[in-house]
Amino acid sequence: MAIPAAELKIGQSVRYLIGTRSGMSAAITDISKSSLSIKNTYIVTLTFDDDSLPNHLKTQQLTVYDELLSGCEIITF
Repeated sequence: MAIPAAELKIGQSVRYLIGTRSGMSAAITDISKSSLSIKNTYIVTLTFDDDSLPNHLKTQQLTVYDELLSGCEIITF
């Protein structure tokens, strides 16, 4: 599943779909332009809602390539 970059918003709830944290909910807490010279490349920071995680595992950065964020899906209520 991938999310178009135009739909990403700070505070938006997403479900992470990679590795041992797959299925966990997180909020988008930062969207910034990547320092890479590639056009339309952004870094999205997720902060997980799970208080049992140690501080160094509470955030995860994902890279938006070609206007798509892979590895998570929008949570709709």
